[in-house]
Amino acid sequence: MLKILITRHGQTKQNINGIVQGKEDGEINEKGFLQIKELIQRLKNEKIDRIISSDIPRCKITTEEILKEVNVPVEYTSLIREKDNGSLVGKSHKDFSWDELEGSFETRKAPDGENLEEVRERGRKFFEKIKKKYQQSNETILIVSHGAFLKVFIGELLGMKIYDSIFKLFVEHCSITELEISKKHKEGYRFNFINDISHLKTR
Repeated sequence: MLKILITRHGQTKQNINGIVQGKEDGEINEKGFLQIKELIQRLKNEKIDRIISSDIPRCKITTEEILKEVNVPVEYTSLIREKDNGSLVGKSHKDFSWDELEGSFETRKAPDGENLEEVRERGRKFFEKIKKKYQQSNETILIVSHGAFLKVFIGELLGMKIYDSIFKLFVEHCSITELEISKKHKEGYRFNFINDISHLKTR
């Protein structure tokens, strides 16, 4: 059985200030670093075999802090980056409306950005990649990624529409979601819990 632990990077200044982020970096704030410390304490209860992280700095920094306490191999990948919001990155959510963009909820995108269907496809590729590479192992892998990506990724595995994934799921900073991948499960995988924040005092 392959066990996947999924977490989101520590909170950033942009998260707090309502600034659009994407593949460009956001700056982890003091609260974010406290969240990472609390996450690390929780992870000490797990036998982590490797970490797979987004290659965007806010995830890399989160991962590097974890690696100070958990000495395991790490892989950085662009497949689990945040949704690329193109020219809207750096703007306040108050200054524009997503509804002004052309297309459906799933297909609209900022200039030079990507849409949610493209994010979903990245998630599918990533899931197939880790299944192919690690399914026969008994490893525990920690995934470090981003809010919108993880909503779409988790929602896809739950059979949810993208719209419902975005508005009905929440993935808090440094929360933990546990996924088992095994042929013993009818669908080949099972979620044990989603968005567990019991270890977080800093929210």
